[in-house]
Amino acid sequence: MAYTIIRSDGNVLATIQDGTINTTATSLGLPGRNYASYGQTLDTNLVRMLENFAKDTVPANPIRGQLWYNTNDSTLRICPADNTTTASNWVTLTTTSSAGDTTLGNVTVTGDIDANNIAVTSGITANTIDVNYANIAANLVALQANITTANLTTVRTQTITTGAATTAGTLTGIWTISGNTSGNGLVLGQGNIAFSSATYGIKSDNYMYGNGSPFNPAGTYGNSNVALYLNNAAGYTGNLYPSNLITGYIGGGGTIANVWTLASGARIQATYADLAERYEADAVYPVGTVVEIGGEKEITSVKDDLSEEVFGVISNSAAYLMNSTAGDDDTHPAVALAGRVHVLVVGKVKKGQRLVSAGNGKARAGSKEELTSFNTIGRALANKDDDGEGMLEAVVFVN
Repeated sequence: MAYTIIRSDGNVLATIQDGTINTTATSLGLPGRNYASYGQTLDTNLVRMLENFAKDTVPANPIRGQLWYNTNDSTLRICPADNTTTASNWVTLTTTSSAGDTTLGNVTVTGDIDANNIAVTSGITANTIDVNYANIAANLVALQANITTANLTTVRTQTITTGAATTAGTLTGIWTISGNTSGNGLVLGQGNIAFSSATYGIKSDNYMYGNGSPFNPAGTYGNSNVALYLNNAAGYTGNLYPSNLITGYIGGGGTIANVWTLASGARIQATYADLAERYEADAVYPVGTVVEIGGEKEITSVKDDLSEEVFGVISNSAAYLMNSTAGDDDTHPAVALAGRVHVLVVGKVKKGQRLVSAGNGKARAGSKEELTSFNTIGRALANKDDDGEGMLEAVVFVN
């Protein structure tokens, strides 16, 4: 009788037939009933668990929650998800040197820390640090500090605040602002500059545009001399031709023309998952339809069970859409060729199972005996427990 191995969360990890051993479900050997030399396998498993798979590479076939002692840097790590084979993606717990000192990564303390001395070489992050007296011999770096009285020779900070926009504060003395020689020295985000006496005001020997070019304030102002450099309530609706643009957000949609190159180390991130391209369809197909090349146009819904003509899945959430101007979703739907996408499936499916064509534009779970490199659509990312039709998220990788 085969052994069925159940995980802590209730899901089936593996089914092991009599007289066999499973070495692919986990980093351990899982012997079935009446497997020869099972004692050696059990002893090996115990040793590996005792030493937390101590070696310089990630254990084979790791599962979520597994411990691994990385001998490269003497760190104890936890596997965050099944089959995480990149060492840097494992959660690092602790590093222990040969001298007995223990170095922790990030430590979260919900209570108090009492110590005669705390030496921190990197940084302390806390909601509140209360001290009666602090002697800073070198530099104090703080993202936010409430200081009642301090004698500071030099303060380097990005924000000085009274606590709220409506709370008054006072600067006393003669202050000099040394800003960027090619940019802004003082930027007023909101509010006005007010003077308590009519005797004083703003005195300047030079006036400049926002781009640093000088101008004479006399005359009439319009798009030709000012609006190109000012951010007004309506926004600027013309075209921008910058040689260098640094911004945290570009909204509204539109077109990027000509050839652009990402700098070294730069990348583009998307909130959606699949890579898709528009193809002309012979009918209007819903999202999740499995298609093949054919029909009166370029693509049509897949017709046969276990078809080796599968080409992709209709998607409406492509992270990158090629041939985007070919048509709309009715005439030229986006076909996911790779990545995460929703698929119309028939019957029960287990997470991780490979999907094949079920005909009529749908997919189903394929058995090992049925799978080929040409009829496999992708792999299920979730379970489907009923025998009917439904939508299932899967990762697509068709040939």
